[in-house]
Amino acid sequence: MNIIIVTGAAGGIGKEFIRQLKNEKGIDEIWAIGRTLSKLEALTEEFGKKVVPVPLDVTNDDELIAFQNTLKEKQPNIKWLINCAGTRALYKTDVPLPRMLATIRTNCVGNMAMCYICVPYMHKGDHLLNVSSAASFQPLPFNNSYAASKVALRFFTKGLERELKDKKLKITCCCPGWVDTELMHFGDDELTPIIKLPGVTTGPHVAKKAIKDCRKGKSICFPTLKVHRDYYLTKYLPGKVVLWYAEHIECDNVPAVDGKGILT
Repeated sequence: MNIIIVTGAAGGIGKEFIRQLKNEKGIDEIWAIGRTLSKLEALTEEFGKKVVPVPLDVTNDDELIAFQNTLKEKQPNIKWLINCAGTRALYKTDVPLPRMLATIRTNCVGNMAMCYICVPYMHKGDHLLNVSSAASFQPLPFNNSYAASKVALRFFTKGLERELKDKKLKITCCCPGWVDTELMHFGDDELTPIIKLPGVTTGPHVAKKAIKDCRKGKSICFPTLKVHRDYYLTKYLPGKVVLWYAEHIECDNVPAVDGKGILT
């Protein structure tokens, strides 16, 4: 059985990956992974029975082990593993500890664990795509835990590419900047993005570009020209300049945050 696995599938970029790969040739099932069963079942209603809801919290060790046992039992061929599980950025240092830990465990640890669990069922030419962030390019004052979790995933993906060289997988790390998804739509008016910054792109664009680059075997995907520019700026500009830019251009343009780490 040939399958696609997408984590963070209930909405946002994850849902767009399912939309764009639902007619992929040779695929028997798409396993849509997320925490909320009702949202995953809605994907089946929208895209058809090929989409199989798989409720799983990637931050829960017991659930990850149970999923690993499911793979051992079914022995599928995983043609695509797409890790999109993630949480909102934290624009404050004094958010509650559980909220900070959830960010690290979701953005970083959970996605890494899924790679270790799924790679044994992948073969030459199969695709592994981790969605990191442009926040991984440099330290981000007042957004440290989010940026740290994303840089860990980016470095992990790059190291995994070298580790698995002999398997000849196509391994890509996608690094979007601001993306207009439901994570940006909350507050009194859920139809209007609460964050308005230059360079905002869409979920469909990010998914399309990431799929294209992964098929080509590119190590890193820059969904927009702004992200590509920022990557090289952070590599070659002095560190103090990069930190100033991150603090005063990126972080100063977002709203304040309440005590729960939610933008207000």
